[in-house]
Amino acid sequence: MKTDYHQKLIPVIRYLEQHVEENLNLADVAQKAHLSPYHFHRIFKAVTAETPAEFLRRLKLERAASRLFHEKQAVTSVALDFGFASSQSLAKAFRQYFGVSPSAVRDCRTLCAFTDLIRNSKIGHLLRNNGHAVRQGEMYSDSEVKQALQIKDANMNTQQFESRHIAYIRVTGAYGKDYQAASEKLYAWAGPQGLAHGECIFIYHDNPEITPAEKCRTDICITVPEDTQVPVGIETTRIPAGKYVTMREHITDKRQYPLSWQKLMSQAVNAGMEFDQRPCFELYHQYDPATGHADVSFCSAIK
Repeated sequence: MKTDYHQKLIPVIRYLEQHVEENLNLADVAQKAHLSPYHFHRIFKAVTAETPAEFLRRLKLERAASRLFHEKQAVTSVALDFGFASSQSLAKAFRQYFGVSPSAVRDCRTLCAFTDLIRNSKIGHLLRNNGHAVRQGEMYSDSEVKQALQIKDANMNTQQFESRHIAYIRVTGAYGKDYQAASEKLYAWAGPQGLAHGECIFIYHDNPEITPAEKCRTDICITVPEDTQVPVGIETTRIPAGKYVTMREHITDKRQYPLSWQKLMSQAVNAGMEFDQRPCFELYHQYDPATGHADVSFCSAIK
Protein backbone atom coordinates (compact mmCIF):
# COMPACT_ATOMS: atom_id res chain seq x y z
CA MET A 1 0.00 0.00 0.00
CA LYS A 2 1.31 3.43 -0.93
CA THR A 3 2.17 5.63 2.05
CA ASP A 4 1.07 9.29 1.98
CA TYR A 5 3.95 10.87 3.89
CA HIS A 6 2.47 14.37 3.62
CA GLN A 7 -0.58 13.14 5.51
CA LYS A 8 1.53 11.03 7.89
CA LEU A 9 3.58 14.04 8.97
CA ILE A 10 0.67 16.43 9.57
CA PRO A 11 0.23 15.52 13.29
CA VAL A 12 3.98 15.86 13.81
CA ILE A 13 4.14 19.26 12.10
CA ARG A 14 1.19 20.50 14.15
CA TYR A 15 2.91 19.25 17.32
CA LEU A 16 6.13 21.09 16.44
CA GLU A 17 4.19 24.29 15.68
CA GLN A 18 2.42 24.13 19.05
CA HIS A 19 5.58 23.46 21.10
CA VAL A 20 8.06 25.86 19.51
CA GLU A 21 9.09 27.33 22.86
CA GLU A 22 9.98 23.92 24.32
CA ASN A 23 13.27 22.05 24.06
CA LEU A 24 12.07 19.09 22.04
CA ASN A 25 13.84 15.80 21.59
CA LEU A 26 13.51 15.13 17.86
CA ALA A 27 14.01 11.39 18.40
CA ASP A 28 10.87 11.43 20.55
CA VAL A 29 9.08 13.52 17.93
CA ALA A 30 10.00 10.92 15.28
CA GLN A 31 8.07 8.33 17.26
CA LYS A 32 4.88 10.36 16.77
CA ALA A 33 5.25 9.69 13.05
CA HIS A 34 6.01 6.01 13.75
CA LEU A 35 9.32 6.42 11.95
CA SER A 36 12.91 5.76 12.94
CA PRO A 37 14.96 8.94 13.58
CA TYR A 38 17.01 8.10 10.47
CA HIS A 39 14.00 7.96 8.16
CA PHE A 40 12.10 10.71 9.98
CA HIS A 41 14.70 13.38 9.25
CA ARG A 42 14.99 12.46 5.59
CA ILE A 43 11.27 12.13 5.00
CA PHE A 44 10.57 15.38 6.87
CA LYS A 45 13.01 17.25 4.64
CA ALA A 46 11.60 15.66 1.51
CA VAL A 47 8.10 16.83 2.49
CA THR A 48 8.90 20.30 3.89
CA ALA A 49 12.27 21.14 2.23
CA GLU A 50 13.64 21.70 5.77
CA THR A 51 15.12 19.38 8.35
CA PRO A 52 13.16 19.21 11.63
CA ALA A 53 15.89 21.26 13.31
CA GLU A 54 15.80 23.91 10.57
CA PHE A 55 12.01 24.02 10.76
CA LEU A 56 12.03 24.55 14.52
CA ARG A 57 14.85 27.10 14.42
CA ARG A 58 13.08 29.20 11.79
CA LEU A 59 9.82 29.22 13.75
CA LYS A 60 11.66 30.11 16.97
CA LEU A 61 13.41 33.09 15.34
CA GLU A 62 10.29 34.33 13.57
CA ARG A 63 8.21 34.16 16.75
CA ALA A 64 10.99 35.71 18.81
CA ALA A 65 11.17 38.62 16.36
CA SER A 66 7.41 39.09 16.55
CA ARG A 67 7.45 39.08 20.35
CA LEU A 68 10.35 41.53 20.54
CA PHE A 69 8.58 43.99 18.27
CA HIS A 70 5.06 43.68 19.64
CA GLU A 71 5.73 43.11 23.34
CA LYS A 72 9.07 44.94 23.80
CA GLN A 73 10.33 42.27 26.18
CA ALA A 74 13.95 42.09 27.30
CA VAL A 75 16.18 40.27 24.83
CA THR A 76 17.45 37.92 27.55
CA SER A 77 13.91 36.99 28.56
CA VAL A 78 12.91 36.19 24.97
CA ALA A 79 16.13 34.24 24.42
CA LEU A 80 15.47 32.01 27.43
CA ASP A 81 11.79 31.56 26.51
CA PHE A 82 12.78 30.18 23.11
CA GLY A 83 15.51 27.86 24.37
CA PHE A 84 18.61 29.97 23.71
CA ALA A 85 21.30 29.84 26.37
CA SER A 86 21.76 33.62 26.53
CA SER A 87 20.98 36.90 24.82
CA GLN A 88 24.30 36.57 23.01
CA SER A 89 23.34 33.24 21.45
CA LEU A 90 19.99 34.69 20.33
CA ALA A 91 21.78 37.72 18.89
CA LYS A 92 24.14 35.46 16.94
CA ALA A 93 21.22 33.46 15.54
CA PHE A 94 19.38 36.68 14.62
CA ARG A 95 22.38 38.05 12.74
CA GLN A 96 22.83 34.77 10.88
CA TYR A 97 19.16 34.57 9.84
CA PHE A 98 17.93 38.17 9.67
CA GLY A 99 21.19 40.11 9.48
CA VAL A 100 20.02 42.40 12.30
CA SER A 101 20.19 42.31 16.09
CA PRO A 102 17.28 41.42 18.41
CA SER A 103 17.52 44.85 20.05
CA ALA A 104 17.11 46.53 16.64
CA VAL A 105 13.82 44.67 16.19
CA ARG A 106 12.65 45.46 19.73
CA ASP A 107 13.51 49.16 19.36
CA CYS A 108 11.28 49.65 16.30
CA ARG A 109 8.51 51.99 17.42
CA THR A 110 6.15 51.67 14.48
CA LEU A 111 5.03 48.92 12.14
CA CYS A 112 6.52 50.81 9.21
CA ALA A 113 9.90 50.96 10.98
CA PHE A 114 9.77 47.21 11.65
CA THR A 115 8.82 46.52 8.02
CA ASP A 116 11.64 48.72 6.72
CA LEU A 117 14.15 47.05 9.04
CA ILE A 118 13.22 43.57 7.81
CA ARG A 119 13.11 44.58 4.15
CA ASN A 120 16.59 46.05 4.39
CA SER A 121 17.95 43.05 6.30
CA LYS A 122 19.57 39.85 5.11
CA ILE A 123 16.28 37.94 5.09
CA GLY A 124 14.57 40.86 3.40
CA HIS A 125 16.91 40.65 0.44
CA LEU A 126 16.29 36.90 0.24
CA LEU A 127 12.53 37.45 0.30
CA ARG A 128 12.75 39.98 -2.52
CA ASN A 129 14.97 37.67 -4.55
CA ASN A 130 12.28 35.01 -4.19
CA GLY A 131 9.67 37.46 -5.46
CA HIS A 132 7.92 37.47 -2.09
CA ALA A 133 8.24 40.94 -0.59
CA VAL A 134 5.97 43.37 -2.42
CA ARG A 135 7.09 46.97 -2.25
CA GLN A 136 4.39 49.31 -1.05
CA GLY A 137 4.83 51.42 -4.15
CA GLU A 138 3.94 48.46 -6.35
CA MET A 139 0.61 48.15 -4.56
CA TYR A 140 -0.25 51.78 -3.94
CA SER A 141 1.60 55.04 -4.21
CA ASP A 142 3.55 56.15 -1.13
CA SER A 143 1.09 59.01 -0.61
CA GLU A 144 -1.88 56.60 -0.71
CA VAL A 145 -0.25 54.33 1.86
CA LYS A 146 0.63 57.20 4.19
CA GLN A 147 -2.86 58.67 3.87
CA ALA A 148 -4.48 55.31 4.63
CA LEU A 149 -2.34 54.77 7.71
CA GLN A 150 -3.19 58.20 9.08
CA ILE A 151 -6.95 57.60 8.94
CA LYS A 152 -8.55 57.21 12.37
CA ASP A 153 -10.82 54.38 11.30
CA ALA A 154 -13.98 54.31 13.40
CA ASN A 155 -14.37 50.61 12.60
CA MET A 156 -11.37 49.65 14.73
CA ASN A 157 -12.50 48.29 18.08
CA THR A 158 -11.84 45.49 20.54
CA GLN A 159 -13.99 42.38 20.84
CA GLN A 160 -14.10 39.33 23.06
CA PHE A 161 -14.52 36.27 20.84
CA GLU A 162 -15.94 33.02 22.10
CA SER A 163 -14.12 29.78 21.33
CA ARG A 164 -14.85 28.34 17.90
CA HIS A 165 -14.52 24.74 16.70
CA ILE A 166 -13.38 24.67 13.08
CA ALA A 167 -12.77 22.32 10.20
CA TYR A 168 -9.95 23.49 7.99
CA ILE A 169 -7.58 22.84 5.12
CA ARG A 170 -3.98 24.04 5.47
CA VAL A 171 -2.48 25.94 2.52
CA THR A 172 1.28 26.43 2.61
CA GLY A 173 2.65 29.05 0.23
CA ALA A 174 2.45 32.73 -0.60
CA TYR A 175 -0.49 34.44 1.07
CA GLY A 176 -3.44 34.90 -1.27
CA LYS A 177 -2.54 32.02 -3.59
CA ASP A 178 -4.11 28.57 -3.97
CA TYR A 179 -7.00 29.48 -1.66
CA GLN A 180 -9.72 28.76 -4.21
CA ALA A 181 -8.93 25.05 -4.57
CA ALA A 182 -8.81 24.61 -0.80
CA SER A 183 -12.09 26.53 -0.35
CA GLU A 184 -13.82 24.48 -3.03
CA LYS A 185 -12.67 21.23 -1.44
CA LEU A 186 -13.78 22.36 2.02
CA TYR A 187 -17.24 23.46 0.87
CA ALA A 188 -17.68 20.43 -1.40
CA TRP A 189 -17.47 18.40 1.82
CA ALA A 190 -19.37 20.85 4.06
CA GLY A 191 -22.35 21.32 1.73
CA PRO A 192 -23.71 17.75 1.78
CA GLN A 193 -23.10 17.65 5.55
CA GLY A 194 -25.34 20.68 6.07
CA LEU A 195 -22.36 22.69 7.39
CA ALA A 196 -21.85 25.24 4.62
CA HIS A 197 -23.49 28.03 6.64
CA GLY A 198 -20.78 28.04 9.29
CA GLU A 199 -18.57 31.10 9.67
CA CYS A 200 -15.85 31.40 7.04
CA ILE A 201 -12.46 32.20 8.59
CA PHE A 202 -8.96 32.47 7.13
CA ILE A 203 -6.25 32.03 9.78
CA TYR A 204 -2.74 33.36 9.11
CA HIS A 205 0.09 31.83 11.10
CA ASP A 206 3.14 33.71 9.78
CA ASN A 207 4.38 37.25 9.24
CA PRO A 208 4.99 37.54 5.48
CA GLU A 209 7.66 40.15 6.13
CA ILE A 210 9.91 37.62 7.85
CA THR A 211 8.72 34.22 6.61
CA PRO A 212 9.62 33.05 3.09
CA ALA A 213 6.60 32.84 0.79
CA GLU A 214 6.74 29.08 0.38
CA LYS A 215 6.62 28.63 4.19
CA CYS A 216 3.64 30.89 4.99
CA ARG A 217 0.71 28.95 6.45
CA THR A 218 -2.98 29.73 5.98
CA ASP A 219 -5.89 27.71 7.34
CA ILE A 220 -9.06 27.92 5.23
CA CYS A 221 -11.75 27.28 7.86
CA ILE A 222 -15.43 26.87 8.50
CA THR A 223 -16.96 26.69 11.98
CA VAL A 224 -18.56 23.30 12.75
CA PRO A 225 -20.08 21.48 15.74
CA GLU A 226 -17.56 19.89 18.10
CA ASP A 227 -18.49 16.31 17.26
CA THR A 228 -18.00 16.78 13.50
CA GLN A 229 -16.13 13.96 11.78
CA VAL A 230 -13.91 14.96 8.87
CA PRO A 231 -12.36 12.99 5.98
CA VAL A 232 -8.66 12.68 5.18
CA GLY A 233 -7.30 16.02 3.97
CA ILE A 234 -9.47 18.09 6.31
CA GLU A 235 -8.49 18.74 9.93
CA THR A 236 -10.29 20.07 12.99
CA THR A 237 -9.10 22.28 15.81
CA ARG A 238 -10.33 25.02 18.11
CA ILE A 239 -9.79 28.75 17.98
CA PRO A 240 -9.42 29.68 21.66
CA ALA A 241 -11.57 32.36 23.21
CA GLY A 242 -9.88 35.70 23.70
CA LYS A 243 -9.69 39.39 23.05
CA TYR A 244 -9.04 40.81 19.59
CA VAL A 245 -8.59 44.19 18.01
CA THR A 246 -10.71 44.23 14.86
CA MET A 247 -11.46 46.35 11.82
CA ARG A 248 -14.40 45.64 9.48
CA GLU A 249 -13.81 46.59 5.86
CA HIS A 250 -15.59 46.32 2.53
CA ILE A 251 -13.02 44.95 0.11
CA THR A 252 -13.41 45.69 -3.61
CA ASP A 253 -9.81 45.11 -4.72
CA LYS A 254 -7.52 42.30 -3.52
CA ARG A 255 -4.73 44.85 -3.01
CA GLN A 256 -6.79 46.22 -0.11
CA TYR A 257 -6.16 43.12 2.03
CA PRO A 258 -2.50 43.83 2.96
CA LEU A 259 -3.25 47.54 3.30
CA SER A 260 -6.16 46.82 5.66
CA TRP A 261 -3.92 44.63 7.80
CA GLN A 262 -1.29 47.36 7.84
CA LYS A 263 -3.88 49.95 8.88
CA LEU A 264 -5.15 47.77 11.71
CA MET A 265 -1.71 46.85 13.03
CA SER A 266 -0.36 50.39 12.76
CA GLN A 267 -3.29 51.85 14.67
CA ALA A 268 -3.15 49.12 17.30
CA VAL A 269 0.59 49.67 17.77
CA ASN A 270 0.10 53.42 18.00
CA ALA A 271 -2.64 52.84 20.58
CA GLY A 272 -0.17 50.86 22.70
CA MET A 273 -2.12 47.61 22.58
CA GLU A 274 -0.28 44.51 23.79
CA PHE A 275 -0.45 41.69 21.26
CA ASP A 276 -0.98 38.03 22.06
CA GLN A 277 0.65 35.04 20.35
CA ARG A 278 -2.66 33.63 19.06
CA PRO A 279 -2.76 33.81 15.24
CA CYS A 280 -4.61 36.57 13.44
CA PHE A 281 -7.53 35.84 11.12
CA GLU A 282 -10.06 37.25 8.67
CA LEU A 283 -13.73 36.64 9.47
CA TYR A 284 -15.86 36.80 6.32
CA HIS A 285 -19.38 38.13 6.78
CA GLN A 286 -20.09 38.04 3.04
CA TYR A 287 -18.14 37.22 -0.12
CA ASP A 288 -19.15 37.52 -3.78
CA PRO A 289 -17.09 35.05 -5.84
CA ALA A 290 -18.14 36.73 -9.09
CA THR A 291 -16.69 40.14 -8.17
CA GLY A 292 -14.27 39.23 -5.38
CA HIS A 293 -15.95 41.84 -3.17
CA ALA A 294 -16.04 40.98 0.52
CA ASP A 295 -17.38 42.22 3.83
CA VAL A 296 -14.65 41.06 6.20
CA SER A 297 -13.36 41.69 9.71
CA PHE A 298 -9.59 41.72 10.21
CA CYS A 299 -8.82 40.35 13.68
CA SER A 300 -5.55 40.38 15.63
CA ALA A 301 -5.19 38.86 19.11
CA ILE A 302 -4.43 41.17 22.03
CA LYS A 303 -4.06 40.69 25.78
